[in-house]
Amino acid sequence: MTLTQADSRTARRAASRRPPRRGVGRRIAAGAAGIVLAAAAVYAQQNFTMSFEQRTSFLTYKGRIGEIVETNRFTVKVSSVSAAHAVDTVDFSNKVTKVETSNLFLLIEVSATTARAPVRLRPSAPPTLLTEDGRRYRPTDKVSDSLTLFNKWLQPGFWSSGVLVYEVPEDAAPGARLVFNPDTGGALVDSLSPEAEIDLGLSGSAATRLISQAEDYHSLVSKSG
Repeated sequence: MTLTQADSRTARRAASRRPPRRGVGRRIAAGAAGIVLAAAAVYAQQNFTMSFEQRTSFLTYKGRIGEIVETNRFTVKVSSVSAAHAVDTVDFSNKVTKVETSNLFLLIEVSATTARAPVRLRPSAPPTLLTEDGRRYRPTDKVSDSLTLFNKWLQPGFWSSGVLVYEVPEDAAPGARLVFNPDTGGALVDSLSPEAEIDLGLSGSAATRLISQAEDYHSLVSKSG
């Protein structure tokens, strides 16, 4: 079969439009690079992408009642735990009134200091009472913050002491722990902020004794000065 001059020109133009063929070595290198990049992406996804729980979790330091628990931002100690069926509070005019509960008021005496800047406890993110079965209780709103540790500044180099009051059912006492996490990170949310988890020493028998010896009335006003 004889090619005409026009056929030859058409063939040359088609050949010039075809992309150059890669060598076998170059194709293998490109494939290997793609595999490495894909593996790196999977590794990064598994190791550097944290779950919501991980991003919002705290660094937990554990201790027991009577022990000093020191973190890298604050130090805290629970000195005592007592119980009562009634406590007092004050209103804006400093009038003292008695408040009662059909459950139990747990009164936790706490001392704390900070490593750097002065801070106060925040009612929006307070220390919580953690029960053995995972329930969490915030400090009761029946008691004015002015009578509790919320009214104190936690200062570097100085210990501040006060009470935290929780209203809980009696079955919350056995195995309860205080989770203490003052906001030492300023306005920004800091997922690496430490917390102290303090065992209150309320084993079965200790919790039974605490409940049975609960005061009918415990004055907070006389201890808040």
